[in-house]
Amino acid sequence: MRKTKIIRALSIIIPIILVVALFAWAISRPQPENFVASQGNQHIETIDTSHESYSTSPPTSGPHIGSIARWGVHTEQIADELQIHNLEDGGVIVHYLPGTDQDIIDQLTSLVNRYSESVILEPYEPMDSMITLTAWSRIEYMQELNEERITSFISTYKGIDHHK
Repeated sequence: MRKTKIIRALSIIIPIILVVALFAWAISRPQPENFVASQGNQHIETIDTSHESYSTSPPTSGPHIGSIARWGVHTEQIADELQIHNLEDGGVIVHYLPGTDQDIIDQLTSLVNRYSESVILEPYEPMDSMITLTAWSRIEYMQELNEERITSFISTYKGIDHHK
């Protein structure tokens, strides 16, 4: 009889554990709303070389030059054709709208300075949100600073190389 009670209890507890584990796994995976279809990784000669328009602003993939921007904090906007190569190399870029409150920029600077490579902070215009996060074929828009969302995005996408 005791054995039957144990089996009955386990038949209830194990499915609950599995459901909770499945739920935790599902919410930890990259969210599909962040996905943007790749526009390829064609190399072009210069930032002035004519090419197709990017499907997002800031861009998440597409034609780009062969060099990368310096990792870290930038006070001026980086050319799209340059920053895309950073994304292809596994980088993540945190963009903020020019005119954003200096306290927020200071917090973003502090956050980005935690990473020695593969992360950039830059002002970017035009954008429809105060902060936008980009990685190769991924984008996330934020109307307010949310450090947890930013660090989660960085840890999810940083370091994934996208060379074919």
